[in-house]
Amino acid sequence: MNSIPSSKGTAALVALLIAAAAVVGTAAAVEASDISAPDEAQVGEEVTVEVTITELYEPDSDWTLRGATQLENVTGWQVTQTYPNGTAVEESYEGESEFELEVSDSDNFESITVSITGDAPAVETFSYQPPQSFEAAELIKMIGDGESAIETAEVHHYTEESRNARQTIESAEAAVNDADSADAESDLQNAIDWFNEGEFDRAVSNAEDAEQTAKNASQSQDTMRLLLYGVGVLVLIALIGGGIYYYRSQRDDYDKLR
Repeated sequence: MNSIPSSKGTAALVALLIAAAAVVGTAAAVEASDISAPDEAQVGEEVTVEVTITELYEPDSDWTLRGATQLENVTGWQVTQTYPNGTAVEESYEGESEFELEVSDSDNFESITVSITGDAPAVETFSYQPPQSFEAAELIKMIGDGESAIETAEVHHYTEESRNARQTIESAEAAVNDADSADAESDLQNAIDWFNEGEFDRAVSNAEDAEQTAKNASQSQDTMRLLLYGVGVLVLIALIGGGIYYYRSQRDDYDKLR
């Protein structure tokens, strides 16, 4: 009677183990083991990005590596394929914003290092949070008509005016966070909105207003707290004085009765 349910349970368990084994077997994949890229760059500044990828032939033995960049005035891609013994094969793609490289396990490379150099592009749309950025290097794995991202190196780019506005807003944010002022918060939000519109003079003006309003609010709050402390001390002194007076009057009455 119990053999049938047991067989079903065993079959289900075996199926689960096979599925789990399949997942484990395909878990390894091409990945970036090392990335070198600046966090930020001013528009027009030269930028170099370098990415090293490993696990080249898992789970696919033959595929195409494509690289793309939004850098401008690109000097070219440098692609270095390294064998397990340390020797390397280098290829260059000069002046191109994209490249493609055929990858096959018959080559038995241990890693591929991709390097790209160019200038940080102009900012199309400014964003305070998250900071506007561009794709300095994007590496993609292609098989047939399908593709998947391996790694994307994003770099925050800015102009001198946008950086000044951002720093002013960040300073205002610190002051507003320490104060309880709706007016300061409103000015700060206006500054951020103007930043997103690329109106940096207005953004700076509103941020400065927000910081000053927040400081004034903090000073008023500090003054109020001091006044409250002072009133509390006076009340305490009055209570202590009253207690002493009451104690002495009671003692005098007791002495008179004696």
